[in-house]
Amino acid sequence: MKTVAAWSCVVGGMLWGLKPLYDWLVLGRRANTGYIASDFTDWIKFLFPFLCLGGLYVLFALYKGKVRKSVVILAAALVFNGLFHFFEIYFTGSGIPFGLLFLFSGTLLLLAGAGSLMIQLRGSQEIPRALGRSAEALFTVTLLFCLLPFLSGSLPERNLTPVMVLLMLLTGFIWAAMGAVLAGIVRKEASVKLGKSEV
Repeated sequence: MKTVAAWSCVVGGMLWGLKPLYDWLVLGRRANTGYIASDFTDWIKFLFPFLCLGGLYVLFALYKGKVRKSVVILAAALVFNGLFHFFEIYFTGSGIPFGLLFLFSGTLLLLAGAGSLMIQLRGSQEIPRALGRSAEALFTVTLLFCLLPFLSGSLPERNLTPVMVLLMLLTGFIWAAMGAVLAGIVRKEASVKLGKSEV
């Protein structure tokens, strides 16, 4: 179960990161212009953050109380991000500010959760350093994403889309990296148990 959950995080993170790159390079979409769902990936992209919940399940299963608060905040962030993409596509034209309700809130929760996890993992001897670095990277990229609206006025229009795509790509790939690290921990844990059982 843990292995499947960890790999679901890898897959979800990869798809989450590649989707904006696909939109830009293949579909020719630009940042902040809006679009009507026209590609099959538009209808399923809300699932990508939900798949990353598998990584949080494994993280909590492995370290429980040490990461409880961070896992709860990050889980809420992923749910809010998934809900934003769901309502953005399936309830287009409703007039409800889904960006404010879900994307803005989800981004702030992601920032808070990544910061909390970064602090909780710092200096821990039990938890692999790669997880701590992933939390630091997630916090940094999310912070840059939060600052982008304030900096976009100073960016040339042609650079805004690549910058946004890069930040979203990094966000997804960081989740994928966390899932891969957790899958490695689970595999190592299973091999140790198997070795003990054979003794």
